[in-house]
Amino acid sequence: MSQTETTLDIAHKMGDIFNGLDAEVAHEYVAPEFVDHEAPPGTPGGPDGYLGTAKWMNSVFADARWDRIDSFADGDKAVIHLRFTGRHVREFLGIEATGADVAFEHMHIYRVRDGKVVEHWGCRQDLFLMLQIGAVQLDLRPFTPDEEPVSS
Repeated sequence: MSQTETTLDIAHKMGDIFNGLDAEVAHEYVAPEFVDHEAPPGTPGGPDGYLGTAKWMNSVFADARWDRIDSFADGDKAVIHLRFTGRHVREFLGIEATGADVAFEHMHIYRVRDGKVVEHWGCRQDLFLMLQIGAVQLDLRPFTPDEEPVSS
């Protein structure tokens, strides 16, 4: 197996941590020096930190699922595009539980070294999540190509 294939395989294992709260997978594939660049300041690193984040998300969103849409890797980095679904049942970032079903997408980048994930970056559609749990309201209208550009 090439380095790229190994990197992608290991990145896919990260979904097992979130979907199954699999501590064994966390300790096998997340390096002790792992840094989660997406996590709030003060969040522990390493396998227990990543597993802790997964447990927290699963406690806030009932029936939480991370379903892979697409993925690719190049050398020591892998990108995973996924859809998160769940039901908002506990306080999340200061927003009380709403019972709302949510579905939004994420992009995750993992860097792998010596068979373990050492870094993670993520980008989520947080605005769509906040809309679904009623934290913000927007008038989302489709773009119309005949609108005139604004000039200064």
